Amino acid sequence: MSISTIIERLQTKPRTRFVAFGSSNTERRLHDLHWFDWLELGLAQTYGRVHTFINTGVGGDTTPGLLARFDEDVAAYQPHVVLITIGGNDSKPDSGIDEEAFGDNLRRLDRQVRDLGAVPVFQTYYSADIQGLGAPHGTRFLAFMATVRRVAAEDRAPLVDHLRRWERLRTQHVGLYRELMQDPLHVNPLGNMVMGLDLIRTFGAQLAEEQQTYCTRGLLFQRILDALA
Repeated sequence: MSISTIIERLQTKPRTRFVAFGSSNTERRLHDLHWFDWLELGLAQTYGRVHTFINTGVGGDTTPGLLARFDEDVAAYQPHVVLITIGGNDSKPDSGIDEEAFGDNLRRLDRQVRDLGAVPVFQTYYSADIQGLGAPHGTRFLAFMATVRRVAAEDRAPLVDHLRRWERLRTQHVGLYRELMQDPLHVNPLGNMVMGLDLIRTFGAQLAEEQQTYCTRGLLFQRILDALA
């Protein structure tokens, strides 16, 4: 399973159902377009209306929470693609979840998505403001995101590694980085745009020219991330 498999499906135009599954990084919680909305827009403007997007993010959730509501919030929709973005709350020092349990839960989610005949796409978070989170949570956050990478690699699941790109911005240009953040663990509308633009590109799509004019600042940040890479 790979991103190219999903792109081929979109190009041949059968209806494709996407589910975004995660915590507050996934839940629609701010005005303006969310990263999942940007991806939907980019796919529509590239491939046509050949997809359905369903957002089942719940703020504060953890991997045990995703497993508990999997049947209702994923399986019930018979998806073809499931974007899984989780770990910020699992990594809190008082969560009661260690790295091994977190990795096991990710593997269970991967298997359950595949059992539906769908493609699991793991995402790391964007960079968290490690200084703002504080040492215990910040250190665990980075370790848990490394676990997301490891599980995706071991299970040969597609991975969109936002953190790898954003960390260079955070560590080298922290002022610019904070222009994308609402608080230490959540992006603002501009941050959502930048994530969405990267996802649009990942799925082989692009925005219409008139839409790109609206996204001038987000595209600038994307170019900055490209240059830092």
